[in-house]
Parts: sequence; C-alpha cells; structure tokens
Amino acid sequence: MPILEDRDYPYFWVNGNIESPESSELINRWKNKGEKIVTTNGCFDLIHPGHVTFLKNARSLGSKLVIGLNSDSSVRRLKGKGKPILSEADRATMLDALSCVDGVVVYSDDLPIKFLDLVKPDIHCKAADYSANALPEADTVRKNGGEVAILPLTEGVSSSQIIERIRASTEVTGEDETDPIDDAENSVMQYFMDSSNLYRQTAYQLKNSVINFADIISETLLSGNKILICGNGGSAADSQHIAAEFVGRFKLERKALPAIALTTDTSVITAIANDYGFDQVFTRQVAALGNENDLLIAISTSGNSRNVVHAVNEAKHRNMQVISLTGQKSSTLKTQSDLCLQVPSENTALIQQTHIGILHIVCDIAEQRIYNTENL
Repeated sequence: MPILEDRDYPYFWVNGNIESPESSELINRWKNKGEKIVTTNGCFDLIHPGHVTFLKNARSLGSKLVIGLNSDSSVRRLKGKGKPILSEADRATMLDALSCVDGVVVYSDDLPIKFLDLVKPDIHCKAADYSANALPEADTVRKNGGEVAILPLTEGVSSSQIIERIRASTEVTGEDETDPIDDAENSVMQYFMDSSNLYRQTAYQLKNSVINFADIISETLLSGNKILICGNGGSAADSQHIAAEFVGRFKLERKALPAIALTTDTSVITAIANDYGFDQVFTRQVAALGNENDLLIAISTSGNSRNVVHAVNEAKHRNMQVISLTGQKSSTLKTQSDLCLQVPSENTALIQQTHIGILHIVCDIAEQRIYNTENL
C-alpha cells in the first residue's frame, strides 16, 4: 500500500486502488445501474464495534456505501494536536477492508461539502449525536436530491474510551485490568464527547452569526451606547458573567465598557416581582435603563421565558437592538430578535455551556475590534 501525502483535493480509494475521483467513472456507473448510494463521513480513528455497527446499518439503507474520510490535516484541525492516532492511509485501508464499505473518499476540508457534491448520495447518514436539522451538510445533501438519515449510536464504546483503556493498562494498580470502564467513567466520557460534538456543530452552523454578534456589540459600544443582559437561572449567571467581562476586562488592558446585568440587584428584582409580578422583573429595568440604539442580550435555553420575552418587547419599543441566545427549537425570542443564535441541541445543560462559549468568543472579538480602533 503506498504512503499517501495529505492533499488539497479528495482522492477515491476503492478495493485498495487510489485515484482522483474527478477522473473516476465508478460512481457514475453505479448511478447508471440504478444503485442506491449511501454516504457518511467522519474521522474513523481507531475503528471499533460501534463504527462497524453504524456502517452496517448505513449500508442496509442502500446498495453502495461510500465513506467521506477526514484527512490527517483535517482531523488535526477538528480534534486537536496528537490526532489522528492512525494516518489517513491506515484509516482508509481499515475502512476499505470492511465488507459493508464500497469506497472511501479522503478529503482535506473541515466539512464534507465537496465530497457530497461529488457523490450526490441518495441517503447521507450520521449518528444520533447529531440532528438532521443541525447537520451543517444537510442543505448540500438535499440540494442534490438526497435525504439525511440519523442512525442510533452504540453506547459505551468510542475511540476516546479505547485510548483511555490503553493508557490505564500501562498503569500499575491493584485492580483487575480486565474490568470494564465503570458507569461513572462512561458518563464522564459521554458527557464530554457530547459537549465536543455540540461545540463543533455550533461552530459549523453559527460561525457567521457569532461574527455578526461581535460586530453588533462593537458598533454599539463604539457609538457610545451600552449593553443590557438578562436571563433566568444559569442564564442569569451567564448574564452577570459576561457583563463582568465587559466592565472589567476579558483579555486586553483597556477602558471599562458599559454593560449591565439585569439579574443582580436583589432589591430591584424583588420589589418589581412583588409589585408587578415576576414576568416584569426585566421589563421595568429595560424601561428605566434602556435607550435607543442600546443593545439587549436576551438569554433563554427554551427561547420562551416570559420575563425575557417581555423585556425584548420593551427593548423593541425603545428602538433598542436585540440579540437572543436559545436552543434549537423554534421560539418566541427567535421571531422577536434582530439576531437569534440557536444552539443546535435540546439538552439544557449543553445549551447553557455553549452559550457561555459563544459569549466568550464574541467578547474576545469585540474587545479586539474596539481596541484596534483606538477609540476606547
């Protein structure tokens, strides 16, 4: 098997032979014969039974299965330093040897868009840690006449767990080395893998919205206006957290920036809740503090928190800009905001931690842009 260099274009690997897919007629021949082509994509580092089960299930949906495989450079960008464990040549060889796999296309992009434009599958499969609506390549699949299928995960097995078992096997302990990973360790691994997957999906789906968010913050502060922030529970903590980053600093030594969390003054909140009802705790503060062209950041995992929605209505009445952060479900905040960043998940805890990640990066970008203008 030849040693491959990472390339800027995809190459097609089938039955141990490698060629540029641009010059290959194989896919066209399959289509002309009426074959139903199924695709999936991923890194497939350290192939395990979960991968095999998934690929068998994917192949059962059609008559040919073609895998889009992230190249070594692509895996490093997605997974970080030290990955992949196996080279693209090794990973392609392993996949090509599986009886359920009919071809492998190796590509160097972060997203499989060119791969999917090349193959134009009838069905594109992903595992259940993704959702069809949040999948960044779903539009490409549908544009080419295909559909997206979400297949179940095999619980309790992953490449990361295999790596941890290998590491643990080198440590001297008094325990039986054949004992399986316990439930607590499985839970830890699964939670952080789910978090990692959600951050990647958020990056693919919302990167332009995040940049737009940072631009609006920069323009608001450079024009001499201020930021108001509100939310409930964990979102209340996020509100005061990000206000502190602006008033204090995030990374740069610079002048203080005007941001107010509407979640911190207990006398104001309890007085309004007692006299007007809890639905008005943020509305009255927006009425008191908000001015035209100020910015309200409204945080709600559901997107339907009544006191946050009422605050947005008051902000719009005062000609303020409104940016909301929600989960993936359609919501009132989405329809009423100038910009809504919908994290592609329905898991409240994962949505909340992704919200603070978004707020951190927009604070970083805004701080850099404001600082670079030398106006503050």
